[in-house]
Amino acid sequence: MRDRSVLAQLLLVFVTLLWGSTFLTLQIALRWADPVVIVALRFVIASFIIFCILKGRIYQITRYEWKAGFFVGCCIFGVYTLQTIGLESIPSSTSAFLTGLYVGFVPLLQWIVFKNIPQPITIVTIVLAFTGMTLFANPFAVSFSGQAGEWITVLSALICAAEILSISYFTKGCRPLQLSFTQLITVAGLALFTLLWHEPVRPTEFTAGLWLCVGALAAIVSFVQFGIGWALKYVPAMRATLIYALEPVFAGIIGWLAGEHFGLTELSGAALIIFAVLISAWRPGKRKIPKGESL
Repeated sequence: MRDRSVLAQLLLVFVTLLWGSTFLTLQIALRWADPVVIVALRFVIASFIIFCILKGRIYQITRYEWKAGFFVGCCIFGVYTLQTIGLESIPSSTSAFLTGLYVGFVPLLQWIVFKNIPQPITIVTIVLAFTGMTLFANPFAVSFSGQAGEWITVLSALICAAEILSISYFTKGCRPLQLSFTQLITVAGLALFTLLWHEPVRPTEFTAGLWLCVGALAAIVSFVQFGIGWALKYVPAMRATLIYALEPVFAGIIGWLAGEHFGLTELSGAALIIFAVLISAWRPGKRKIPKGESL
């Protein structure tokens, strides 16, 4: 079981790396399409990918897996749609920082919903991780004065926290691949339904660049949702959340490779985030902790 826990944590690191690559890709895709159109295309393609992998096993999906997938899918739809809408009016670095607020929202929701008071070490690691994200993502660009995109992104971070906790809760009774499919098809359905009444802010240009971006985003989200569904069977939700805090580090590295500035402040922030993750992953445990509830 311990070997699977280590493997699951390494998988979450890789998933976070893939996640960090999507901010820049999303901003590029927004040149050619409306946010809701991008979400619809992304999740229709992702659903088809998992459908092809499952083949005849679609009919073996249980009612509980459909119920879990619908609930988690609603959260995912909210996260991705609001985040994409927010990116229309704020930089990707600001979006990454505000999305990272889920690091604090997860223990807050655990406290409110599960009555699980955070342990002192949990608070320390959260503070370290959030301080690192603050240094890394330049929060001084955040004003909250007339910037609807900022508040929309904060709401997406809150829903993201609910998504993490709900996946952690439902994975105990679901198979990862089946849960991934029910999540993705739910998001695709919600996005297509939204397009029936949503008026796009710009006409969709079906260019090669758009299809390349959407195809990459679909492949990433299909793997990410499967990876999270499997990994959270063996990794507590709060520890997974701290691993997700590596996302702005990876996003920053990708931005640096693309020519963006990466200075001492960003390096300090990255070091704090990594330190918080290491404390979470390797500190000695004194008692058995229920999976999916706390560090």
